[in-house]
Amino acid sequence: MKNISQTIDFRHKLPVQMRFSDVDGFGHINNGVYNDYYDLGRMYYMRDVLGWLPGDPARDDQLVVVHTETDFFRQIFLGQSIYVLTSVVDLGNRSLKMHQWLIEEGTDQPLSVCKSVMSCFRRSTGTSFPLPDEWRKAINNFETPR
Repeated sequence: MKNISQTIDFRHKLPVQMRFSDVDGFGHINNGVYNDYYDLGRMYYMRDVLGWLPGDPARDDQLVVVHTETDFFRQIFLGQSIYVLTSVVDLGNRSLKMHQWLIEEGTDQPLSVCKSVMSCFRRSTGTSFPLPDEWRKAINNFETPR
């Protein structure tokens, strides 16, 4: 695998707390659980950057996942110190593209990579809406290197 550590400047890093139930019969973290870790990264990115948690029933305007693709490069075992790195790499009219990596502490090579698209969704109408300027500004401010 080529070195891709320089292609994205991840500014959001979240430690992953593994659970015993994450382990499958082969003794490693089940591939389906990786997506749970990516969900955590997305959730805390929104909390830290936009100031709200997704799924809050008091919020009408949300971001929802409409597409994901995940690549698996190495196994993860219970007890490893794992982090999920998250970055928004593109802002569209009604959606955004997010890239995420799972890495082991002290390394800069991904164990797994996830690319996802999140769309603006209004609960009350069940429709999409344009990405608000407030969200766009907050994401741009967070993602812009200092």
